[in-house]
Amino acid sequence: MEVIRNLLGLRMSDKSRVLYAFEDFRLDAASPCLWRGDQLVAISPKALETLTLLVTRKGEIVSREELIETVWKDTFVEEGNINYTISLLRKIFDNKELIKTIPRHGYRFTAPVNAVAVKTATPPTPDQTPQLQKPQPIRWVLISALIAGFIFVTCFAYFWRVAPIAKPVGATAVENADARAIYQRGRMILENRSVENREEKAIDEFQKAVALDPTLALGYAGLAEGFTSAGVQRTGAKGREDVVKAKVAAEKALSLDPNLPEGLLIRGWIRRNFEWDWSGAESDLRKAIELMPNNPMAHQRLSQTLAIEDKLDEAIAEITEANRLDPVSETILNSRFPILEARGEFDIALQQAQEYLIENKASNNAARAYATFLYHKQDFAQVIEIGEASLAKSPNKVPFAWLSLLAASYQKIGQPEKADAALNHLQTLGQTDSKALYSLTMNYAEMQHLDEAFEALEKCYEMREERLVWVKIEPRFANLRNDPRFQELLRKMNLS
Repeated sequence: MEVIRNLLGLRMSDKSRVLYAFEDFRLDAASPCLWRGDQLVAISPKALETLTLLVTRKGEIVSREELIETVWKDTFVEEGNINYTISLLRKIFDNKELIKTIPRHGYRFTAPVNAVAVKTATPPTPDQTPQLQKPQPIRWVLISALIAGFIFVTCFAYFWRVAPIAKPVGATAVENADARAIYQRGRMILENRSVENREEKAIDEFQKAVALDPTLALGYAGLAEGFTSAGVQRTGAKGREDVVKAKVAAEKALSLDPNLPEGLLIRGWIRRNFEWDWSGAESDLRKAIELMPNNPMAHQRLSQTLAIEDKLDEAIAEITEANRLDPVSETILNSRFPILEARGEFDIALQQAQEYLIENKASNNAARAYATFLYHKQDFAQVIEIGEASLAKSPNKVPFAWLSLLAASYQKIGQPEKADAALNHLQTLGQTDSKALYSLTMNYAEMQHLDEAFEALEKCYEMREERLVWVKIEPRFANLRNDPRFQELLRKMNLS
């Protein structure tokens, strides 16, 4: 606020600022801003902070840990972004090695630096006559440029850190083409489920994009998608941390562009899965569809939101539209099954799941969908055959879902020892994994172990387990629905 008061002319004391001159550059660390000759250099805030730290340390080694703690403290940008920021700085310096990498230690600024003190004078009051020596014309132009640059960059830095950078509704920002290309690469990685650690790799690309262009709203929307996807996969504190980062990124995207469909899509997903704000989620997703009516993912996400609220007719209409727009999407096809399951349309769903499995024999999702509807049709022997084969083939792919189906199926056909073995395994997983705990709750409900079921559901509620959003329409919770504890849970989740 001191800087802002000074800029507004409320108070300025007779102090000196230091300009750091190197090569043909001048760095004003107080503003901060970077000049090359008489031109203000376009540079992202984080790159400028990194440069300031390196230059002011006067040739000392600055570790990566210190950079993270100083420049990126309390933000969602992670260590992988340092290399890219250093690369941006080197590009500004025409790839001259002014910043040297010290392997396993950090970075050192190697160019000779001259520190020049510049006085900032107190402006005269109306009844005062300034006693200033008239500067030479060239010097006056330079000083005027410095002051103008100081005001511009400081105001920009202030609003970047404190207030959202909004652009007029309907306006088209001038985008950095390189940043947009990096964003697109991140999207391709995130959408390719065959890529190992795809969320982490996509997040790294999105971070590079926003470092290159801090006004790229799509980059922040991509970050939000990446962190949300990672949060869904994880459980406990780490998953919740990802969701917090996702929410920050989503709000940043929409502060830059309130009509960004991708921003509305991801904020709607966050509001639905983690905040249980059903009306807010619906509002975001419907607005996204208005702006981008042919986007299949917008219809898919709206269909899930409507299904969770038990608006099943509307939900099936939306998922049908999503499938029409993208008939080959596995995500959209998978999203249809919970709606059909909630509607009790087991025969139709079983036929579609069988066709899905025939065309995708290696898909764990297809096998699980088929087994789920075989279970509802009481073909427990086939459920066991498919479940045991799937667990043997891919023991780490959603084992809790298979264990829940197997424990229930073995119980139904009178093999209590195998049922107990699967249930005990599921209980062990449930001690550390809220997703396994939610699956275990289905078994407790079907076994009429109501106290254990509600204890598990309460833990899922406390942990904000993402799968809990389906609790109202899950058929395997039929034995819980008339219990006052179930109605209280729905009330707390805004689903009553």
